[in-house]
Amino acid sequence: MSVKIIVDSASDIKVTFAQQQNLGFAPLRTILAGTEYRDGIDILPDEFFEKLEANKEVARTSQVNVSEFAAMYEEAVNAGDDVIVITISSGLSGTYQSAVIAAADYPGRVYVIDSLSATAGEQVLIEQAIRLRDAGKSAADIFAELDEMRKKARLFVRLETLEYLKRGGRISKTSAAVGGLLNIKPILTLNGEGKLETVGKARGINMSHKMLNDSIRSCGGIDFTKPVVITYAGDLADGTVQKYLEDSKDIYGDHVDQLTIGQLGCVIGTHSGPGAIVVSFVPAE
Repeated sequence: MSVKIIVDSASDIKVTFAQQQNLGFAPLRTILAGTEYRDGIDILPDEFFEKLEANKEVARTSQVNVSEFAAMYEEAVNAGDDVIVITISSGLSGTYQSAVIAAADYPGRVYVIDSLSATAGEQVLIEQAIRLRDAGKSAADIFAELDEMRKKARLFVRLETLEYLKRGGRISKTSAAVGGLLNIKPILTLNGEGKLETVGKARGINMSHKMLNDSIRSCGGIDFTKPVVITYAGDLADGTVQKYLEDSKDIYGDHVDQLTIGQLGCVIGTHSGPGAIVVSFVPAE
């Protein structure tokens, strides 16, 4: 009996990667300028951020529904597979709850993991799940290991702009205006409940990189035997991630080639805006 891994699009893995790794892919929806898109299918990050910057209205996202998960479970179980489902944090979306409701019809066959994370943080769990699946582990064993890993894994976000926190009502127009004048770049994290919290606010790129890396150090550094993922809200060739890695040699050392680096997508990008950098890892200590 094999294991089918199902992931949602808030993980920011590409559909092509999902196909290569035989993963089920469940897209959330993004509504922008009156048009609904299936995240990662109908719209990709480059086009999304271009549209996001061109429109002043607030973009919205909607969860994967129960029937979509149910159809994927039925197909996998009928094929003789047990199922591992990895979703965006229940503190950010109702997608986890949809996955759990659909799984009720398949006791002992479908295991649902609330990642307590998103984007790069989900990818850390997905990469580990693939390693375990390929090593021949059962769905129950994979679930048990991911359940422990999700409690240890950390995620930090460095925002480029306050504009999208303002649009989403998380900060006032005045705070956004003052922050813009002072070139403030907040550092955020996801807490133990998978909800966003502010770590601090830095002035300028260099100080924001320092604060991001100080946050990583405060966890005991990075365990490079586990997946380490960086996602970026923009064109990976624009030099922003390269600049961050140049400023972070003491953090990553000779392990840069081990990093998974990809684009941040629509779901989290709706709230972060362009230019955000997300780092997720399992602490060394």
